[in-house]
Amino acid sequence: MTLDILICTIDEGIEKVPDVLMSPRDDVRYVVSMQWTGTRAESDSCADDEVERMEERLLERVPKVLKEREDVTLTFLKGRGLSRNRNHALAHATADVVLIADDDNRYTAELIGNVFEAYEQHPEVDVIHFQALGLDGKPLHAYPASYVSSVEITFRRRVLTRFDERFGLGSERLCAGEEEVWMKDARDAGYRVLYVPKPVVMTPRETTGTQFLGNSRLQLTKGATFRYVYGTADAVWRSVKEAGWYLVHKGANPFPILYNMLKGIVEI
Repeated sequence: MTLDILICTIDEGIEKVPDVLMSPRDDVRYVVSMQWTGTRAESDSCADDEVERMEERLLERVPKVLKEREDVTLTFLKGRGLSRNRNHALAHATADVVLIADDDNRYTAELIGNVFEAYEQHPEVDVIHFQALGLDGKPLHAYPASYVSSVEITFRRRVLTRFDERFGLGSERLCAGEEEVWMKDARDAGYRVLYVPKPVVMTPRETTGTQFLGNSRLQLTKGATFRYVYGTADAVWRSVKEAGWYLVHKGANPFPILYNMLKGIVEI
């Protein structure tokens, strides 16, 4: 069995990618998908030949190790959108199983061993989501959890589900939620999903979700994600509970939060 670790990054984030790599091993490869933006006008207006020249210049800022290691596939994508970038990385995957990664993740042989072990023990399963650790080695949050982080997701390459490009960082309107939407789409497509309570990655604790209280766009996105995953009626109820939680536990005014989440429900 082989594994591709799909590392998505953008612009100067490429400088962090070498720290994601483990020592070379025969059964693990890396697909590094680098989005580049420059100025918005530049990234939006480049013709195909200009894109090719730009990507040649981008190679100059790519760390040397990424160009030298034979287990790294490096590819470029013009513009923004994390879900676009993930789909682009998937298009270049060749292994039996893929693991979704960010440019600030860390891996060890033990963590990756949990992936191989799970798929060997469950040949009937298509998608397996695991646990994540903070960089301090402690669980990222309480498990099991209703929310699945993208870096906890692995699946067999034969799975055809792709990330909904309306969701995720860099998207025009909805700045998160792509993992939950992907998981729903995979289940709806009939793929067999399993949760295995073992860690597969270490990652910083600061995530998009921790910014929820002060970010109206993130609140809108959560309402939209609730509706996509659970339907309108359940999404409204979940939004009310979410706003109430911030009132009780954070002392926040729940009405702006609820307004933004309901707006997201309507807009999706």
